[in-house]
Amino acid sequence: MRSLEVQAGACGYTAKITIHKVDERHVRVEIESGCDQITAMNTDLACLQWKGKGHEVFRPMNDSAVYRSASARIRHTACPIPSAILKAIEVEVGAALARDVKINFSPEGTEGD
Repeated sequence: MRSLEVQAGACGYTAKITIHKVDERHVRVEIESGCDQITAMNTDLACLQWKGKGHEVFRPMNDSAVYRSASARIRHTACPIPSAILKAIEVEVGAALARDVKINFSPEGTEGD
């Protein structure tokens, strides 16, 4: 089981994402957050096939079960939660190392001066 916490940004919401490996081909995503749009994804992500023929996780963005759920449930297109879910799944199933991802804005007026 792998958990991570995401601070989503200006909305002020955080999300705790926990990935449960159900078996060798399936995972369950559990999201805890004050944002109803994000937690609404729990139903869609209760059992995802990440490996094998017909897998539904590591596909092109417009075909990934995670991004399809986000598209149906989250109104803010730039929400970082879907990407964080995929990163957490990758780590849980051994497809990636657990490394922090950051987005840092340069202070205003410093770029190109």
